[in-house]
Amino acid sequence: MAIGIKIARQNGFTLLEVLIAIGITALIGLGTWQLLGGTIRAQQITQNNSERFEQLQKMMLILSRDVQQVSHRAIRDEYGDFQPAVSNRNTLYVMELTRSGWRNPMGDTRSDLQRVSYELLDGELLRHYWTMLDRPQDSESVIQTLLTDIDAIVLRFMDDENQWVESWPPEQTDTDNSRIGKYLLPKALEITIEHNYFGSLKRLYDLPQFLQIETVANDDDSDKGEEGTNQQQENESIDSENQ
Repeated sequence: MAIGIKIARQNGFTLLEVLIAIGITALIGLGTWQLLGGTIRAQQITQNNSERFEQLQKMMLILSRDVQQVSHRAIRDEYGDFQPAVSNRNTLYVMELTRSGWRNPMGDTRSDLQRVSYELLDGELLRHYWTMLDRPQDSESVIQTLLTDIDAIVLRFMDDENQWVESWPPEQTDTDNSRIGKYLLPKALEITIEHNYFGSLKRLYDLPQFLQIETVANDDDSDKGEEGTNQQQENESIDSENQ
């Protein structure tokens, strides 16, 4: 009698099938990695642009507040030299000005006027401010970094004849007008910022605080007259006490 032997057949994948499966899995993984990497890069670019725009908006806000609240108040620096209310003639700073509206929530004993200077250093726009207007010799400024990646800053000032000039205060040959010119403000101020990323940024500010030079001269003469009257009264008081 013949005895049949049944051999169990084993099922499995061939080498070709395994290679195809590996190839498909690799393609899917590569596509997923590229999609994920592109999403991450897009998110980083969006975040960097958002930070740049936020920094730009903050700088423009601070600059606009300083310019729009400019004051006629001239100051004396740490060397005792008389500095105009608005000036760009200092080789160290792009622009200097005195502004009003300095908030004082802590109730410190100080003026609500603030002396502000802008400096361009290694592509960074720095804002300096001092805690007092007429500065002592040991005074130091507080420095804020407003914007980076700046190539150049160009200023133009509109004088009382509606002409654009590149320097302020204007040159005055007369001694009295030169002294009065330190209190003068331009009619308008144009600021052009050449940025490495945003390109050319231009802002135009009109200054309603502008006064004709004759008005400033009359105010200055009245101040000197009042000062002289007070001095005369003080001298008369001293003379009467001595008698």
